[in-house]
Amino acid sequence: MKLAALIAIALCAMLEAHAAQDLTNHFGKTIRLHDDGRVPADNPFVGKPGWKPEKYTLGNRNIQGAALHPRTGQLWTHEHGPQGGDEVNVIRAGVNYGWPVVTYGVNYGIGTKIGEGTHKPGMAQPMHYWVPSIAPSGMAFYTGDKFPAWRGDLFVGALRDQVLVRLKLDGDKIVSEERMLKNVLGRIRDVRSGPDGYLYLLTDESNGVLTRIEPAGQ
Repeated sequence: MKLAALIAIALCAMLEAHAAQDLTNHFGKTIRLHDDGRVPADNPFVGKPGWKPEKYTLGNRNIQGAALHPRTGQLWTHEHGPQGGDEVNVIRAGVNYGWPVVTYGVNYGIGTKIGEGTHKPGMAQPMHYWVPSIAPSGMAFYTGDKFPAWRGDLFVGALRDQVLVRLKLDGDKIVSEERMLKNVLGRIRDVRSGPDGYLYLLTDESNGVLTRIEPAGQ
């Protein structure tokens, strides 16, 4: 593809991306509602003229996975960056997660800078990010008893990198990353902590598989 076409594509993408900072629409936002569709009275943008009250956060790019922390009940998510800059975030009321003003990724194909860099006052930093991109998919906190050393850790599947990522937590902080099963199963689409204590993975190939992870020697 010619450079001019790549630049045109990047400019169009940026025009759409800036909607993530516009509180009059739903692009790049998380939404918080009651089960019956009512807007909670304590949502952060309730009562602000022109701001949609169902919004809970803004500046999110492309959320792919979400899981509730088993101890705190907080919602953790991860999202695809552009070329690089995949993020793990904790979703908190009224927080601006920065897209497309700040990001650790660059424009597809041409590698040019997006927005204003990686930091800006008033915009949250991710809990963890990947450069280059791994294309994260499903994720889950491990809550079983088959792998005691993993209890409470966050597991993320990856499409591009075809790997299972284990993020070691210390309280609410990610302190290390381990990559497992690289190119063993293919594109890992989803991850679940099973009620039987095992970890389950689902791939999305045409001949995809459901895999149960068991302790060695079992």
